[in-house]
Amino acid sequence: MSTNNHLPQPPNTTEYEFRPARLEDAPAIHRTQIAIDAHDSREWAGTLADTEKNFEDPATDAATGSLIALTPESDVAALGWVFAPKKVENKHRAYLWLDVHPQHRANGLKGFMLEWAEARARQILAERPLNLPHAIRSGCMDNDPYKITMLEQHGYQPVRHFFTMRRDLDQPIADVALPPDVTIRPWGLDVDERTFEASNDAFQDHWGFEPETKEIWDLFYTGSESFRGDLSFVIMAGDKVVGFSLNYLSPEENERNGIQEAWVGELAVRRPWRKRGFATALLNQSMHAFEAEGLDYATLGVDTENPTGALGVYERVGFAPVKRSISFAKTIHEPQ
Repeated sequence: MSTNNHLPQPPNTTEYEFRPARLEDAPAIHRTQIAIDAHDSREWAGTLADTEKNFEDPATDAATGSLIALTPESDVAALGWVFAPKKVENKHRAYLWLDVHPQHRANGLKGFMLEWAEARARQILAERPLNLPHAIRSGCMDNDPYKITMLEQHGYQPVRHFFTMRRDLDQPIADVALPPDVTIRPWGLDVDERTFEASNDAFQDHWGFEPETKEIWDLFYTGSESFRGDLSFVIMAGDKVVGFSLNYLSPEENERNGIQEAWVGELAVRRPWRKRGFATALLNQSMHAFEAEGLDYATLGVDTENPTGALGVYERVGFAPVKRSISFAKTIHEPQ
């Protein structure tokens, strides 16, 4: 394979072929993610379509920002991939996606993939302006002591903790009365642009916020294969979207994980309309829709230190943590 001489070189072995990931590798990458999920109780694999979309992400170039270790049977033993958004306002970040198949973890692949991905991330960030901080991030489940230790040994520090929370839809779902100046309605294409604008406005006080582009919104938010506009809702004040819940349902993942659930994927309320029960109304409307769809659970993810008090809102309507993950970071440049 052709490798940048300034990057760590792959181990000298005939056991694996090392090369950048290609779109045709997506099924093999996805199979490895599924194997990791089953082994680590992780549930991050998503769908094959989700894996394929990574090759469309403008934050990366798979040809220069990824590396996979292939077995002679063309299975993916390990993967390192760097995603570094170009349009930022607050901080330049590179995100490391690091996965190693459970059957290949005794071969030192995870350590090499981390070293390779960090070196590539540093190359990418070195080309970014120096007027903003530069940082590298990676994440893992909190029950993965090997990866936690490895990240810490390489100078990464835990900077945020997240819960995956779940709520049994057999529990009663209360109705929330909204004030007469607002209405709640299903999401539709006619309000998509306004929902996108509301998202960038509502999330600007969240940790690690960077304004999202419409390209990313169309690709990964309302463009996701699992997005269900008919199960998603917006709160309108006149013709303005002041709150929304974008919800997702993947029959493929439900069958694989043995659970019938839908995800409250993106829930937000613009600041001037907070503390009026809008988030609870959106949650309950979503759960009613999930229940009518014949599902058993509602699931969501939350930053445990969310400044809007989202964790408390979720707990009050019956959500409880079922999984925990950690975001690690290493700062590599601070403006003088």
